[in-house]
Amino acid sequence: MKIIINLIYILLWAVPIGFFAGDFFSVKDLEIISSPSILRVLKFTLKQSALSTILSFFIAIPPAYYIAYRKNFLSRLLKGLVFIPFFFPVISVVTVFSIIFTSSYFKEYSILYTLKAIIIANIFYNSPIFVKYLGEGIMRIPKEIIEAMKIDGAGKWEIFFRGKMPIISSQIFKAFILVFTYTFTSFGIVLALGGIRFSTIEVEIASILRGSLNFSKAFSLGVLQFLVLILINLSGIFIKEYELEGEFKEERLPVWQKIYSIFYAGIYYAVVGISLIFSCYNYFIGRFSLKAFKTLFSAEFNAHYPVIQGILNSLGISAVVAFLVVTLSYLILRNYSRMTDIIIFSNLGISGAFLAVSLYYMNVLWDISFILLLAVGYLFTALPIGYSFMYQYVKKFPIEIIEASRLDCKNIFQRFWYVEFPILKNIFISSFFQIFAVIFGEFTIAYTMQIESHFPLVSLINYSLLSSKKLLEGSALSSISLMIIIALFYLGERFKKD
Repeated sequence: MKIIINLIYILLWAVPIGFFAGDFFSVKDLEIISSPSILRVLKFTLKQSALSTILSFFIAIPPAYYIAYRKNFLSRLLKGLVFIPFFFPVISVVTVFSIIFTSSYFKEYSILYTLKAIIIANIFYNSPIFVKYLGEGIMRIPKEIIEAMKIDGAGKWEIFFRGKMPIISSQIFKAFILVFTYTFTSFGIVLALGGIRFSTIEVEIASILRGSLNFSKAFSLGVLQFLVLILINLSGIFIKEYELEGEFKEERLPVWQKIYSIFYAGIYYAVVGISLIFSCYNYFIGRFSLKAFKTLFSAEFNAHYPVIQGILNSLGISAVVAFLVVTLSYLILRNYSRMTDIIIFSNLGISGAFLAVSLYYMNVLWDISFILLLAVGYLFTALPIGYSFMYQYVKKFPIEIIEASRLDCKNIFQRFWYVEFPILKNIFISSFFQIFAVIFGEFTIAYTMQIESHFPLVSLINYSLLSSKKLLEGSALSSISLMIIIALFYLGERFKKD
């Protein structure tokens, strides 16, 4: 059973990519990787990823310290920012920063369509990951270690660099891998805020697939991206992991750390607020107006931009795929093997754009429905998220309860329905809502598959509005998407607490 479950997941991405590679790829084509133009793209991709990741790390240290040593309203606000990297739609980020960078105050600094714009957006999007991992790691450092260093005469900085950082190096690396991977494969942010002057490998793959249709070149770039990310992931074998069993203990912190943390949280919640405010604020005339919302749902506007159909389509496919992800995640975790983690997370190095065109090719070969192929793509990308959400609850389900249930239940179906489901029900519902939110805001796969004419989605229509310079309508639609996603996220959090 374990082999079958893992095999099904592998086939989800191996089959479409395998058929595509068989028809369009030759090993000789890997020579493209060494061309000057591709090396420039790789250099820029590494540069913006490294800068974004390093800056995100240092910016996140003070708020991470705050949530590690304080429990109050501010620390809860800081913890809630993990919503941003996993649930805040890329299109919403792009919309807000496009408005901010074109405002009268920032316009003179010429930030839009520069490397600065890309890095600022990447830091905003990803530094909460470092806050989460660093904060939880620091909080769990055994207090005896810190006390022993103090007794030996170590100062605060020495304790920080020679004590805390080495002990939580595993947590730092996990956060580093996530942030670096997300920035390395950045698509929407680079495409919309960087402009034609800049291109990452992911953007280059999508551009080739939507433009010149040089499938072999696109595949070679996909291989390059996969190898770079896998090599960086493998470097983690040199990181020593410590058992962190410490418990929370409140400590006094410098005033500047609290001020910094307030400022940090303020910026994030201000950006979320701006994305909502600008949906009903006409900055061309300087007053509030709901006209953009009325325009969005008018028959005339929907004839050109099918907003209503896009919302319904996004809700429908998100619900179906979220249900499938929860089901498959449960089955995988119930049939866990040592290879499961490697199989599940190996897809982090696979280009979403390349997966999308491989799925598109399945339609060319066998006329498979675009909607079904899109669902497979979403299932593939959302499964690691569902797996992570449910891991500690399903994988670590009390073995004594399972053993006891075998005496009272005739088969695995009865054990699930009468024993596991009542206990795990809220986790299933929580994971469903949060995966729903992730899929609802997804952009890369749908954009690359050029599916907008066959199956319009909210993220695609929003991008079309921004591309057409319809910023007011784009802001309004972005705020609708954001409110839906925020509601789903907090519904998920509520069920998890219950």
